[in-house]
Amino acid sequence: MSERPGGVSARADLFGGLAWMAFGLAIVGGSIAMDRLEQFGATWFTAPGLVPGVLGTTVAALGLLLLVRAVKAGAVAGLAKPWAPTADGRLSLKRASLATLLSLIFTLGLIGRLPFLVASALFVFAFIMVFDVSATGAPSRIARRATIAAITAVVTSVVVTLVFERIFLVRLP
Repeated sequence: MSERPGGVSARADLFGGLAWMAFGLAIVGGSIAMDRLEQFGATWFTAPGLVPGVLGTTVAALGLLLLVRAVKAGAVAGLAKPWAPTADGRLSLKRASLATLLSLIFTLGLIGRLPFLVASALFVFAFIMVFDVSATGAPSRIARRATIAAITAVVTSVVVTLVFERIFLVRLP
């Protein structure tokens, strides 16, 4: 089992393929459960779940292709060997964990408890501050980055809110 260019191993592709397949199938399941609006005379190709179902199927199929590629590259045989991430791998795992934590705080902690505009601005600000590697050093440099992050967060929050409410006509929490 060898690493491909970019340091991606067949084992990573194996687990990634399984994860993408599960995600795609969950989307398909959700789209099947959606109301088909038959009481309004909607046909199967105008049902609200059609596009998400097609996209979920595509994601699951691409996950399957990734899984097949991983198996061909020897990922199954490599499962018997112990896995220890490299220094770059540990950094990637840490960053992915932080991104997941911030996303969970946003979706489970902020949405519904604060106006969407405020919650999304806080999320974007926190995300920028956590992942901005240039925000180290002198306090004046950190203050400058925080100011830029705050401006970016407010502008992003306002634009996202306006696009969803005015263009897509979606009521935000």
